[in-house]
Amino acid sequence: MSDLIKLIDFYPFLFALTMLVRYNYLMTTLTIRIEEDLKTKAFDKAEKLGIPLTLVVKNALRTFIETSRVVIGEPETVIVTPQIQKKMDEIGNLVPKK
Repeated sequence: MSDLIKLIDFYPFLFALTMLVRYNYLMTTLTIRIEEDLKTKAFDKAEKLGIPLTLVVKNALRTFIETSRVVIGEPETVIVTPQIQKKMDEIGNLVPKK
């Protein structure tokens, strides 16, 4: 048995503490001010999905970093009428074909 496994078996709490310290060493805290109602609604929705609110915020930040986009609200549905389609086709014809 390796010395590391012996140490883990003998001091499991020490191993867990070491892993916790290593994990938290790479983490930081972000403090933001938001309306209480917004926090409550977001927390409740995340809880219904079975995920922590922290995961929602981290995902939003990662998406922002990767795409440089911020989505606010629901995307609008665009209805393309025949007149709009005709103008889109005209614009498309102005673009040189490769």
